[in-house]
Amino acid sequence: MNGHVGLEVRGNIENLSRVSNFIGNSMLKFGLNDYEQFQIQIAVDEAITNIIKHGNLGEKNKIQVKCQKRENEIKIVIEDKGKPFDPTKAEQKSLSNSEKMRVYFTKKNMNESRYEFKDGKNVLTLIKRI
Repeated sequence: MNGHVGLEVRGNIENLSRVSNFIGNSMLKFGLNDYEQFQIQIAVDEAITNIIKHGNLGEKNKIQVKCQKRENEIKIVIEDKGKPFDPTKAEQKSLSNSEKMRVYFTKKNMNESRYEFKDGKNVLTLIKRI
């Protein structure tokens, strides 16, 4: 199944399970196997956790997560209005151990990560080839 789905949640840790469930269900609809689904869930969970813990979002600001499947590729786009942070170029020395692990798991489980700050938003694009 090719397609596009999205979710918007408030930037608090209680919504992490909603995002994780959304990713898992979306990947099942897209026909991914358990291992591919797990890799993507881990990457997105870690990216969202960093946004919530370090983005200074506040209760009113939201995180948008969009999933798209095209032929042999899954594309996840995560947008937030927190303070700008590029995890694709983060200096490992400047991160705490938990931040380092979250960035590592995101990079390890996806084939490609791109970041841009556009229209006042952090936009993190994660690509997984399947």
